Amino acid sequence: MESGTTHLLEMLKERINKLSEKGKWNEAMQAAETLVEKASDTLDTSDLQSLLQYGEALETKADILRQHGNLEASRVIYLEALEILNGRTEFTEQLARISASIAVLYDIVENDNEAITFYNRSIELYDRLGSEFHNQVADICNNLGFIYRSLGHFAEAEQLFLKGLEICHENLGTTDEKTATLCNNIGALYLASGKDQQSREMHTMALEARLELLGKNHTDTAQSYSNLALSHVQTGDKEAAKDCFQKAFNIYEKNIKTQSHEYSAIAENFIEFLRQSGDEKAAVNVYKRSSKKLKKVAH
Repeated sequence: MESGTTHLLEMLKERINKLSEKGKWNEAMQAAETLVEKASDTLDTSDLQSLLQYGEALETKADILRQHGNLEASRVIYLEALEILNGRTEFTEQLARISASIAVLYDIVENDNEAITFYNRSIELYDRLGSEFHNQVADICNNLGFIYRSLGHFAEAEQLFLKGLEICHENLGTTDEKTATLCNNIGALYLASGKDQQSREMHTMALEARLELLGKNHTDTAQSYSNLALSHVQTGDKEAAKDCFQKAFNIYEKNIKTQSHEYSAIAENFIEFLRQSGDEKAAVNVYKRSSKKLKKVAH
């Protein structure tokens, strides 16, 4: 392919990125269509660079469609790009990335079987590329773990979450956001499967990481306090559970304008816990306080 054409395609991709960053979706879509048309006009199936540029042009257009909410059209174009590049080891990275994008689309519409197929294909392809792509593999393991958990396949979900945790811990460290998120997700899985002690430890690790990384007033920290409270309830440590509920409740209350749903949920759990603990007075106080705060936000 001529260098002038290659340069033009790169200019178009740069323009698309800038328009997308500014939220100018219609203009970005027009530029993406031009990109695909130009790559198609000069497509030479015997030339690897030409094939790659056409596949990447299709992927760029599919990305824009997905970001704009046109999921079905995006899926069709991703599949076209996959077909164009398929079977060539030179395109392993692109094939892995596109497979993951298709999996996400199936995941969104809860087509679990297809999502699992394409997530697994993406993991396999990224694994061929080595440790450079550990972040991508960890993200996919997390997504795939959620699917298996929703299907009630806890053993498969645990295996995937633990693989993602291992990758993040070894490459990003204990206090990285992804490491904390996976600790949190594993803790939730263990709580759902009755492994209460293990759940408590995982949520404790997630909380410690988030306190160091995000501080004591962040909503992710509140999520960890809330989850840890539930684990303490299951292990019978009522004082620790009460302390965690209170801290989560306070953090969400400070962020109630953006976290009203989470605030309502923690209030309900806190009230139920207090009533089961025999502290009806405290339960009534939390109910009155949370109801008043939520009414103000609603109006």
